[in-house]
Amino acid sequence: PEGFAVAQKFGALSPEGRTYTFDDRASGYVRGEGGGVVVLKTLRRALADGDRVYAVVRGGAVNNDGGGETLTAPRRAAQEEVLRRACEDATVAPAEIRFVELHGTGTPVGDPVEAAALDAVLG
Repeated sequence: PEGFAVAQKFGALSPEGRTYTFDDRASGYVRGEGGGVVVLKTLRRALADGDRVYAVVRGGAVNNDGGGETLTAPRRAAQEEVLRRACEDATVAPAEIRFVELHGTGTPVGDPVEAAALDAVLG
């Protein structure tokens, strides 16, 4: 319940009860429950165990940018930086990227920043 109250206080929840990610009608997100499992193994171990390999994680990057306008306002430069660092770590050129999993909160502040950063780095 506390997480819900905090999200509502910051205006992150959609008053319409619908998320409009990357849309002019964006007004926040809708909370939901779900679950999933991702099993990570070294490629060598997965092959030795006869597992079906769906993907290989070649690299990654993380950052934290608390210097935005507000706690929930991302900065484009920070998002661009982490995208570039992830590509460098994975030794993958940005032009080679064919799929991205987005944060996409459906907020009028976050979504445009995320889209602009992706466009700047991935084209």
